[in-house]
Amino acid sequence: MNHTRVEFPGGSESRNTEGFLVEPPDRGSANNPAVVVIHAIWGLVEFIKDVTTRFAKEGYVSLAPDLFGGQTASNLEEGIKIKSGFSEEKFLGDLRGAVAYLKRQENVNPKRIGSVGFCMGGTLSLLHACYEDVAACVVFYGWNPTPLELLKNVSCPILGNYGGADPRITHKDISVLKETLTKYGKKYDIKVYPGAPHAFFNETLPSYRADVAKDAWMRTIDYLSKNLKEGLI
Repeated sequence: MNHTRVEFPGGSESRNTEGFLVEPPDRGSANNPAVVVIHAIWGLVEFIKDVTTRFAKEGYVSLAPDLFGGQTASNLEEGIKIKSGFSEEKFLGDLRGAVAYLKRQENVNPKRIGSVGFCMGGTLSLLHACYEDVAACVVFYGWNPTPLELLKNVSCPILGNYGGADPRITHKDISVLKETLTKYGKKYDIKVYPGAPHAFFNETLPSYRADVAKDAWMRTIDYLSKNLKEGLI
């Protein structure tokens, strides 16, 4: 696999945003779909780089923007502190920059770009889809956008994977999300895994649940294939 550290104009006026880019084995094709992988509150850690590589192996030009500017956290408090040093607007600017970077690549189909995010990244994946015209949006245990009315702007189907035992994102939160998406006539596929905690997909944490993570991964790959690959030659 071809791994590259790249940079592009993002949400900061003083410096470019860096990212971890992984191209699929058949990177010479001019019609590849692409995925922006959005990290959690830990930053652009090795786990996210590994997930980005997994998507590339599935045939996607995959880019994980470094929203924290090189900083990573070893515990939740540290992550919260790092996150507090940036604005939501800065993060959204980084994601716009990541999509713009992918659109400029000769081996990417500019109409087949989606996003996948985890925790904080899941929140941003959905929020980004409220502002930008993306072809796919996957949310792993992310918070709902504020205000909820932003969801009326979403133009792609939403895939959501949530933990039924997540104290941060409650069943009520998920119900409100479904109700709002239904209200605005949006397509979605949201699954709640009974007994699964927050961050069930991250194998580097005690919250990891292998069986749930496997199912959520297969759901994600199937969804991305239908929304980013279908119809491509």
